[in-house]
Amino acid sequence: MKSIISCTMLAVTAAMLTACSSSHDPAPDDDSGCSETLVVPVSTDSIGAVEALTSDQLFDRNGIDRRNFRYVRYLRDSTQTYFPPYAKFNQQSVMVEEYINGLPLFTGNISFLFKNGVFSFRGGNLSGGTSLSTTPALQAGQVRSLFFATTARFDPSNSNVREQCVSAQFGYYNLNAGSGNQSENLVKAWKIKVKNADYPFAYYQDNGGLLIYYDNGIRTFR
Repeated sequence: MKSIISCTMLAVTAAMLTACSSSHDPAPDDDSGCSETLVVPVSTDSIGAVEALTSDQLFDRNGIDRRNFRYVRYLRDSTQTYFPPYAKFNQQSVMVEEYINGLPLFTGNISFLFKNGVFSFRGGNLSGGTSLSTTPALQAGQVRSLFFATTARFDPSNSNVREQCVSAQFGYYNLNAGSGNQSENLVKAWKIKVKNADYPFAYYQDNGGLLIYYDNGIRTFR
């Protein structure tokens, strides 16, 4: 018997939103509450210095350009095959966040797998890049205002979120990510969340403040 999983996570596509909003909508209000603009350079890895050096060596030895990769996870394991020739090999996995024009691609997490130091597999597609500018139209305070309007709509019981400081990061978002459409549809976007918390968080288009995706972290299993 199959188990049924239902989630209260909300994912809103740009196509659905376009039907009820347009780029001509008035700019959102600038919320004067506590907000910070988070800037994470591509050189700021989320793994240790030794692991980052090891990752550098893996990419360099395999001729993989790593200049636009920020390391977010490194794993190493030993694997034994259970078929001839019953080989044992070291397996290393490096997850990266891809950057474009110095900005993060929020939908650009890619995993690289190496066996005995040799590249074996890549999980995820590399971006083709974009000519979009690196200058945002919205400010962090405006994104904060959008965020609180979203939480009020979908999580009205979580009213205390308005009292929290938020962290907003500017980058790019591929609207076709996860849709099965392999072509890219990159837009300038913001990721915003409550500071020092994983949830709730949301993504908004920089042009017009359209909601792309909202997640309150609540999962219901039945």
